[in-house]
Amino acid sequence: MRDLDSGGNERSQDPERSIAIAADLETSAWTRFDHMVSTGKITYGATAGETLEDEGFKFELRLAPALQKKPITKADAPERKKPTGKNPFLDPNPDEILSSVGKYHTLLLNIYAFYRPSVLLITKDFIPQDDPLDNRDLIAAWAVLQNFSREQYFMIYNCGYNSGSSQGHKHMQLWPYPNEKELGFELFPKKAQSETVVSKDIPTVPLKHFVLRLPPHANAAAVIDAHRRLLQEVRQIQQQAGSGPAHNVIITKDWICLIPRRHSGFERGVGINSAGVLGLAWAVNEDEKMAWLSIGAAELLRFVGIPVNA
Repeated sequence: MRDLDSGGNERSQDPERSIAIAADLETSAWTRFDHMVSTGKITYGATAGETLEDEGFKFELRLAPALQKKPITKADAPERKKPTGKNPFLDPNPDEILSSVGKYHTLLLNIYAFYRPSVLLITKDFIPQDDPLDNRDLIAAWAVLQNFSREQYFMIYNCGYNSGSSQGHKHMQLWPYPNEKELGFELFPKKAQSETVVSKDIPTVPLKHFVLRLPPHANAAAVIDAHRRLLQEVRQIQQQAGSGPAHNVIITKDWICLIPRRHSGFERGVGINSAGVLGLAWAVNEDEKMAWLSIGAAELLRFVGIPVNA
């Protein structure tokens, strides 16, 4: 017999209640990441970045030559639609597995790393990366963000090829939050002021963006509600712009940001994912670096997203 709510909708089982994560998981992630780097099982190369400014928009640009080896599944590859072909997440290497996160997700070390550590939150079963985050994904992501408390982190999701996703199997990524004193600027979503009024006109940001602050001590339900509201904003602006459904999601303990996307960036010579649209840009070679510098960050972001004044 189905369990229905008062509106006649089928209730989904709340996996938050069944998610138990080891208290030392964050420490284990750092230790195992460093060990796998030292043994050559993780491709990682830290590089110094430079802070630049274009049309008032501040951004960091780093070279990331280690990511040249990272495979990118083509937009029309069958692996983006069904569990077939070269899918590293269907049967992950046991060395890379950190933990199960509830019934539906697994936490892995990312073997192609730009940040230390780089962690993946994947669905155990195949779900296309073109699908938006659902409640299960957000509950699992929030559980991991709450568990990883020694440092600040952000969880990102590249929804669809045009958002900068490299694989077709649904996965989020967890990275340490950058040191803003070293950057010389705040990431723009941090400037959002309200938990109820969507911020969509943060000064100097060249592309459409939608941000809500999260309340102190927020629970997964608050994250789900904020994501739902922001996704509605994204869908509305995509319909107006006649663009596809690709978008970026960035979540911290303090705020959540969604950014609609039109292009991957490869059309202009450089792939851009959630980090890039935040102003944390990387280039795998000198050609990509020159694309950022010659085209300009503001113009690149207007191209891959939707211009803020459109």
